[in-house]
Amino acid sequence: MFGDDPIEQIRLAVKELDAEDRRSWPGSARSDQLVELLEVTERLQAQVVRAVSDWDARADWALDAALSPRSWLTHRAPITNVAASRLVGMARLAREHDAPGEALRAGDVSCAHLEVLAPMVRNREPEYARNEAALLDAARSMRADDFGVVARHWRGIADDELSKLDAAQIHQRRNLHIHRSLFGMGVLDGDLDAEGTEILLTALDHAVPPDPTGGPVPPRSLAQRRADALVDICGAYLSGHGEGTTPVNLNVTIDHHTLTGTPPTDPRRVRCELDGFGPIPLATAFRLACDCSLTRVLMRGASEVLDLGRSTRLVSAAIRKALVIRDRGCVFPGCDRPPAWCDAHHLIGWEHGGPTNQQNLCLLCRRHHVLCHEGGWGLTRRDDGTFEVTEPPAGHVPSRRHGRAPPTAS
Repeated sequence: MFGDDPIEQIRLAVKELDAEDRRSWPGSARSDQLVELLEVTERLQAQVVRAVSDWDARADWALDAALSPRSWLTHRAPITNVAASRLVGMARLAREHDAPGEALRAGDVSCAHLEVLAPMVRNREPEYARNEAALLDAARSMRADDFGVVARHWRGIADDELSKLDAAQIHQRRNLHIHRSLFGMGVLDGDLDAEGTEILLTALDHAVPPDPTGGPVPPRSLAQRRADALVDICGAYLSGHGEGTTPVNLNVTIDHHTLTGTPPTDPRRVRCELDGFGPIPLATAFRLACDCSLTRVLMRGASEVLDLGRSTRLVSAAIRKALVIRDRGCVFPGCDRPPAWCDAHHLIGWEHGGPTNQQNLCLLCRRHHVLCHEGGWGLTRRDDGTFEVTEPPAGHVPSRRHGRAPPTAS
């Protein structure tokens, strides 16, 4: 019925499935076929892992001048960066350790089990080798979600074993990985020695102490405060901790239709992107533009530059110094962040004609700057020089990573 090529046979079988009319099927038949399809998909995925393992072992991805197997996969196959990283991780686990690879081929464990196990094993190979049989026995008898709990417990035990190594060995195993997940969120994963961990936690907790209660914004959790502290510390380092210094360059590209909130004539040309990161909400772009240098680049099509304008400093050093003297830090009620940790914020957005002068500017820390742009909070300056905040209007939806909403007044 089919040809000799197994992949061609799969393609033809998929076409037959596409042609099926399931509207008259009873619910039990649809359920049975769904389970069968998922089982077949699992076996196909196991073959994909096997193929990636062989392909990666010979560095075939480098033949196309790709920098890594992940970059090759994301450019040549319908797969995301995160999925590509996970696929390569599973393939390397199956190749570097025979037992999980054999268990996957035999159908004793699923790709989901290997996806859970692969990041746990990384940098813990000696400990894994001693516990491989027990871990695979658990995987064979448990659902992938339940096995994930077991694997995380094992990781903690393995790390306790690692703590018995001498200091030089532990320090040598340090690493930090940052992966981009769905909607552009950054996922941090890594290992620090005891000293490095203590330094990091002390700095994070000192940089952002607990929020006061009873203010207009609910206090952040410990995890949220540490995430904000890490970004604040890095931002302060890049700006030299000085007042009025130029921060690190972050290049944002916005097409004219997105900037003006008009429907695009060609959806393929819609852009609101942070270079090196990807799509960001328009509200985030406007927040970054509150205190930055702007350069106008007019283009025709995708590559022809018609005009390259000069950079324009929105907030001069003199204006910022005046803001520092007047505001003494973040003006959001209840916040005590110092000027070096703050951006200049336009009370009336510059995109809505708000002037760049002392009367229309104030200092906001990054957290509250985000609240006033992406979060929809309002901020106004009273006649006596104090500031008043208003909660987001009813029905306001905080900006998401791929938002393309027209601009709103900040």
